[in-house]
Formats: sequence, structure tokens, C-alpha cells
Amino acid sequence: MMENKKEDLARMIARNMAATEGYDEMPAAAAGGVTDFGEDAFDDYAFASAGTAARSSSGKRRSAGAGKSGSSGKSRSGGSSKSGSSAKSRSGSSTKSSSSGKKKSSSSSKSAGSKKSTTSTSKKSTSKKKKKKNRLSATKVAMLCTCIVLAGIVTAGGVYFAGRKNYEDSFLENTYISGVNVGGMDKQQAKNELKKKAVIPETVYITKKDGTGLNIKLSDIGYVDNTEEMLEKYYNEQDKGKWVNAMFEKEEFTIADDFHYDKKLLEKQLSHKLLKDQKAVAPKDAYIKRNDNGSFSVVSEVDGDTIDEKKIQLVYDYVEQELDKMNFDIAIGGVDCYKTAKLRSEELTEDCAKLNNLHNIQISFDFILDTEMIDGNTIMDWVNYDENAPVNALEVDRSKVEHYVEGLADKYDTFGKDRTFNSTSRGEITIPQGQGCYGWWLDQKGMTNFIIDAIENCESVDTDAIYYVNPDSTYSYTCNPDCLTPTKDFGDTYFDVDLAMQHMWYYEDGKMVMESDLVSGYPSESRNTPAGVYKLWLKERGKTLVGASDGQSYASYVEFWNYISTIGIGFHDASWQGGVFGGTKYQSATWGSHGCLNLPYDTAEYIYNNVPLDTPVFAYW
Repeated sequence: MMENKKEDLARMIARNMAATEGYDEMPAAAAGGVTDFGEDAFDDYAFASAGTAARSSSGKRRSAGAGKSGSSGKSRSGGSSKSGSSAKSRSGSSTKSSSSGKKKSSSSSKSAGSKKSTTSTSKKSTSKKKKKKNRLSATKVAMLCTCIVLAGIVTAGGVYFAGRKNYEDSFLENTYISGVNVGGMDKQQAKNELKKKAVIPETVYITKKDGTGLNIKLSDIGYVDNTEEMLEKYYNEQDKGKWVNAMFEKEEFTIADDFHYDKKLLEKQLSHKLLKDQKAVAPKDAYIKRNDNGSFSVVSEVDGDTIDEKKIQLVYDYVEQELDKMNFDIAIGGVDCYKTAKLRSEELTEDCAKLNNLHNIQISFDFILDTEMIDGNTIMDWVNYDENAPVNALEVDRSKVEHYVEGLADKYDTFGKDRTFNSTSRGEITIPQGQGCYGWWLDQKGMTNFIIDAIENCESVDTDAIYYVNPDSTYSYTCNPDCLTPTKDFGDTYFDVDLAMQHMWYYEDGKMVMESDLVSGYPSESRNTPAGVYKLWLKERGKTLVGASDGQSYASYVEFWNYISTIGIGFHDASWQGGVFGGTKYQSATWGSHGCLNLPYDTAEYIYNNVPLDTPVFAYW
């Protein structure tokens, strides 16, 4: 619109100039207010010129000639004869200006005669001067207007080209790329601004379990950022000549958020940064710590943040899922990919409570004659605790427990000790333990294990002492508890066997109630009946005794088997003796036994039916 107005103005001024210089007519009134300039605007300049008189004289001649011809339609004098009218208004047509001049001249001639003729001539001369003056003023006005317009055009053109030059290295105003205003920015500034608000950043940030993080450049996993390329394209496409329009119109471009990457490259980056270069905290099992005051407390496990290589695929899958959602700030702390402690604190809570109860527990043993008790202070002295061994960290010093049990055995064991015995045939004698099995014999290994188990379980225990049981039989090394005294382990019920006399007596509550001859073992190394203190501990009826000695095997059936040892010796009937017992019969390889004590049928039957188990048997030579 502005350009069109400028072009119309220039054409109008050119027409006015042509009319003034090439025709006798007055120029047409200029559009847009050119004739608003006053007539006297250039008077000083017009009449200061040395050529003013000549132009005035020439005007008179043209006026005289015009009067003779009487043609007013094309006469320039007619057009300017009424100078007063011209001074008041320039918008009047040239035709109206000639008619008025004729009437004026006629009136002057009638009223004044020859005298006034001179005056009329003078006025005509003045009128011509004013007419000439009016023609100069119009030309100057046209020229001035042209100059003004040209100056405006030149100025506008200068401003236009200056503006175009100003945007040579930047985007036009009101330029938006993907919603970001980059108007007035150069390409680098626009790139930086787009990066600030970009949907796709330059890196993906991985936050680890410990809160630290690592960056992976998207370019390292195959992503190509076309922002710079598209900026260059849009910059080159923009018409910088439209910088004025850009002040009022918004121009928008879009860079598509098209994200693609190489999963293999991503997994390679994750493996390198999370596994090979990781400076992670390894998991540590929970354990029980012994405090300075002797109490115990649980130290919690530490799972750490070491990624388990066997679970790294879970990390790959999770990160890829997040990237597919266009999420570039990814936390992997919640992914089940870390190595964890094998022993948790909750698993040790009960054990810790038990340990703290060590001070309060008691372990007591009933030894019939007395009770032995282990208190908390003794137990704490036996306990060592290794904090570096989270599992089974409580250790009981076995050597200390064994030493304690040995003391108990020395105090209470009767097995293996000599005994003073008041024999029937010889009076008071001392009988060694021999190969006999009578007596109290503490199972030291069993006692030690029992105590250690009780301590490790932190349990108070009240129980009987543990005695040894022969592993080859069911024989227990215990005796009749009613007979136990501080000085001896037998009472007034017993067997008195004099092997040299080949005779035996049975006493019950101190009274002899039965006696009998017998035949003992043939006095060879394998068939001899050894001396010692034995115990009746097993009875069987209708048993076949089998064995071998002196190179001969045997199988003998007996009706009453009364077992008194752990080496195959017992009381039993022997029908093959023919009813003859005692004397020196045992010395015969034929009649001597294989180590047992052969008795008459009735005697063997009596023992089987009447003598209680645990009755001691004192046998001596």
C-alpha cells in the first residue's frame, strides 16, 4: 500500500512539471496538498534574480499581441489578468481566470479614457510579472516536492537495505523453531536456545543406586542430532528482504523429534560404565558384634551397589524401555540387578537375643550325690566371638569345656578304680577293676558336646549326667544309684566269686542267700576267666552261645543266660558238666569253660529269677 502511494505521488509530480515547462496553460493542481504553499513563498528568491525584468518585458509583448487577436481562451494573460483572484485561491480553473480579465480591461477603458490607459498598461505589466512569478513558484514547488519524495524514497531505501543487511547473519524477528523464539539470533545462539528447551538432549543421564550418576552421549549410541542441519536449512530458506513484514508476522518452523539409537551400542556403553569401571560398594552380610560391656548387638547387612553381571540384562531392558518413552533421565536404583547380602539382620535377631541371655543361663547336671552347675560367668569365659565370621560367629572354647568335664570325671567316676572288698573266704581284699565293667563312667565327649550345644543355643538346662554306653552293646556304665555313697559305689547285695576255690556266694542286703560250686574258664590265654568287678546287666532264656577260642569254635545251648560283662562272660547252666562242678575241673581243656562261669541248672535258674540287674560281681583269684 505504501509503495503504491509513493509511485502515484511521483507520477503526479512529473505531470505537473511537464505542464509548466511545455504548455501555456497553468499546471494542474497537485494532489496531496502541493498548492497549499503560499504565492509569496518564493518571492524573495524570484525577484532577486537578474533576469526578472526581461521575463516581465517579454510578458508585456505577449500581452499586447494577445489584445490584438482578441482570443482569450488560449491567452496566458487572460489566465492571470485577475491577480487578486489568483492570490486568494490556486484551485481555480484556468478557464475562469481568462473571462474575468476581459471584463476588467473593458471597464477600465470606459471610465478613465486616455489617462487611465497608461494606468491600465502599468497594471497589465504588473499582472504579467505576477503571472511570471506564479509560473516560477509552481516549478519550484514541483521540483521541491520531487526532491522531497526522492529523498524519502532514498531514505526509505536506505533504511530497507540497512535492515536487510542487519539480518544477514540472523533470523528475522518473530521466527519460531519448534515453539522457541529465535528471532534476532544467529545460528549458534539459536542452536544453544533450542538445546536448552530441546525434547532430546545431548546425553542420557543414568542415576545409580547410591545417588551418583553417569552420562552417556546420545551420539555414542548411534543417535544423529539434525538440529544444526535443520537450522542451516531454515536460515537459508528465510527471505531477509521481508524483515519489515517480520515485525508484524510470525514465521514458524519445526524440527521433528525423531529419536533412534543402536541398542547394541547402548548396552556396550552401559556394560563399560556400570561393570568394568564401577567403583561400587560390595555387599556385606549382617553379623553379631560383641560390645565393650559384654553384650551383643546385630550389625545390619550392607547390600551395596555392585551390579550383578548375571542380572545386567535387566538394566539393559529397563533403560531401553525408558528411552522408548523419551525419558532421558533414568534412575536404575529400583532395578533388581544388584548383588545383595546373603545373611540379613532379621535372621540374626533371635541369635543375638540368645547371646545376650548367656549371662542368665545355667547348665546343671545331677550326679546323684551332688549337682554341678555352670553359671553365666563361667559360660562367658568360655565364649569367643569372631565378628569377621558372620555365620556361626559364636565360638565356644572346646578345650575349656573339656577341661571342665575332665574335672567332673575325676570327681565322680568309679569305673576303673580299685575297690576294697570284704570277701567271704579271705576277708578284706582289694580287687582291681580288671576287665570288669562295673562302675560309673562319665561320657566325657558326650558331656562336652552337650554343654557346647546348650551354650550355642543359649538355653538353660537341668539334666542328669551323661554316662558312657558301650557302642558294641547296650551296656551303660552306671550302677544302682541307691548304692552310691561318697566312698563306694556298691551296697550289701553282691556276688562273691572266689575263682581259686571255684566257688561263689550271693549276698542280699548283707545276708548270704545262695552259694554254689562252679567251673570257670580253662586257664589259657583265650579261655581264661579274668578277675575284676562285673555287673549283672542282661538276662536271656534259651540262648545258644557261639564263639571260638584256642582254634576251636563252639555253639552251646543254655536255658538261663545271665550276662555279667562286655567280653562274653556270664552265669549260665551247663548240662554237659554232668552235674559235677568245682575243684580243679576247670584246669581240664575238656571241662574248663571258654571263660564263662558254669553253674548247676538250679543255681542259674535262681539268678535268672531272683537277682536284680546292676548287682555287682566281685571275681578274684
